[in-house]
Amino acid sequence: MRILGEKVRQFRKRKGMSQKELAEGICTQATISLIEKKSKIPSMKIMMKICNRLGIRLSEVIIENDDQLYRTFKKIDSLIRHTQLQEAQDVFQRIRPKQLRSNNDKKQYYYYEGYLQLVLNDNADEAIFNFGLLLNQFVKSSHDMYAILATLGTGLAYERKQAYDKAEIFVKQAVATLHTIDAQAMPMGDDDYLQNEILIYASAAQLYAKINFPEEALELIDLALKKAQESQSLYLLDRLYAQKAANEVVLNNVQSAHDHYYVAYALSLVTHNTSLTEKITKEMAAYHIAPLQVANEA
Repeated sequence: MRILGEKVRQFRKRKGMSQKELAEGICTQATISLIEKKSKIPSMKIMMKICNRLGIRLSEVIIENDDQLYRTFKKIDSLIRHTQLQEAQDVFQRIRPKQLRSNNDKKQYYYYEGYLQLVLNDNADEAIFNFGLLLNQFVKSSHDMYAILATLGTGLAYERKQAYDKAEIFVKQAVATLHTIDAQAMPMGDDDYLQNEILIYASAAQLYAKINFPEEALELIDLALKKAQESQSLYLLDRLYAQKAANEVVLNNVQSAHDHYYVAYALSLVTHNTSLTEKITKEMAAYHIAPLQVANEA
C-alpha cells in the first residue's frame, strides 16, 4: 500500500489550501510536507481525516499492491459480504503462507481464517486462536479496523461457546473502540469502512439480543441504520430491520414491530436474501403478523 503524495498536493491546491491549513487540528505541517514530497504514510486515522478535509475518497490517494494476493483478498471479502461462505473458503484455501509478505496481508489472512472457522465451520476455538494471532502479533493500533473486527469476532466466538460474560467483554470493547474513532475521520465514499461499521453494530446488537438486553440491541441497530441511511447503503439493511422488529417484539412495541417486519420482509425480497425472507416469514407467523400483500406480489 502506498500514498500518491503528488495527488494529495494537487487536491490541496484545488481547494486553495496551504499545507498549514490542511494540517490544522490533524497533524503537523511537516507531516503534510512529507506526504506530498516523499509519499510518507502517516497513520490511517490521520490519512482518513486529511481525505475528509479535502473532500475525496481514500482510494483516490492510496493504492494497494496490484498483485494476485490483493485481488484474492478482495474476492474473499466480496463473497463473505454476499454470504457465499463456502465459495469464500474455497478461494481462501488457495492462499499459501509464503505469499503473506506484509503485516496487512497477515492481518487479512488471520481475520478471514478466524471468520470462516466461526461462521462457516462453527469452530469457535479455531476462530479464537486465529483472531488472537492477529491481535497479538500483527496489530499496531487498537483503531485498526481488523483489530476491531477480530475483537468482535472473539466475542462472537465466546458467544458460540455460551461463555456470555467473556463474549460481552470483547463485543463491548469492539463497539467502544469504534465509538472513539472520530466520525469525521471517515473519508466520504469509503464503502469498505462504512460496511465494517454497520457489520460491527449489527453483530453486537445480535449478541445483546441473545443475552436479553433488547434496549441496548436497539441502540446499536439504530446506529447502524443511521450510518446506512446517511450513505444510502443497502448493506445489511434487511437484517437490521428484522433485528429491530424482533427486539421490539420483546419490548412489546407491537405496532413498531409490525412496521419494521414489513420493511425487513420487502427488503429481503429486493436483495434476494431467501434465508432471511424465510426467517422473517416464520417470525411474523409466530407473532401473528399478517403477511404484507405488496411484498408478496413483488
